[in-house]
Amino acid sequence: MDMWKESYRLGIENIDAQHKRLFEQAGVLVREIEGEQRKDVYKDIVCFLQEYVLTHFQAEETYFTSIQYLGQESHKKEHREFTNCVKKYAKELEQCDYELTLMKKLAGMLGTWLIYHVVKEDLKYTGQAQEETAFLQKENSYMECFINSTLQVLETMVGLNPQDAQQIVHYDNLCTDDVLIEIGLVGELKGRVMFGFTKAFSVHLVESMMFFAPEEIDELVCSALAEVSNIASGNGTIAISKTGTACDICPPKVIRGTLEDVPAHEEVQIDTKIGKMTIALYLD
Repeated sequence: MDMWKESYRLGIENIDAQHKRLFEQAGVLVREIEGEQRKDVYKDIVCFLQEYVLTHFQAEETYFTSIQYLGQESHKKEHREFTNCVKKYAKELEQCDYELTLMKKLAGMLGTWLIYHVVKEDLKYTGQAQEETAFLQKENSYMECFINSTLQVLETMVGLNPQDAQQIVHYDNLCTDDVLIEIGLVGELKGRVMFGFTKAFSVHLVESMMFFAPEEIDELVCSALAEVSNIASGNGTIAISKTGTACDICPPKVIRGTLEDVPAHEEVQIDTKIGKMTIALYLD
């Protein structure tokens, strides 16, 4: 499976070539996980990632420094965070002899992060990205910030039109049959955001991004959903911080089964053409 799309091109030859190579390797990883599951292939891909992301990030940073890109510091921060994430996976995978469960987690995170970073963040330094103002309104509620940031991430990742999504407000009805991703909120805004994904939504989302239809909700699918939730909630807290309430997020946690100590809360079910998902907000 080839995860690369021609629509991902930025118009910068060497960077596009590097992006294509990264997507090809992500596709090889998913194919190997779904196929023969050879540890020597896993090891080669992890070694490639460790070396290649450094080469690629250096090329990107050299380019946007040369054009005096104003957002370069935040972009470099994303590069550092992803590099550290790859290093962490590499160390843990070596310790567990490239165990399948952890390889699936790496694949889910990698594919999701690559798509969003290339399609959204890298477009910014080419000047092709559109300004996002819809969820930066000071009068928006915290919930609206998270809903709108999620819809914009889904638009970026799989082309879902935010205007086509139907929103239904519920109270205290989060379904534990869904895949639940919890994101802790810290700073002046404390609490957590919970993302609930139905099986149908989860399968279609991963299929749209990675071009294979998962037969079950496994670690790869959960890792991809966790990264989508991480990006969406991160963007939401950035929007909230810009309105004067400083806040940040904790790493995502996948929750399967019973929810414990769930306070009264508001939640919004989002119905899209690929299925339903829910966002719930719990504030301390």
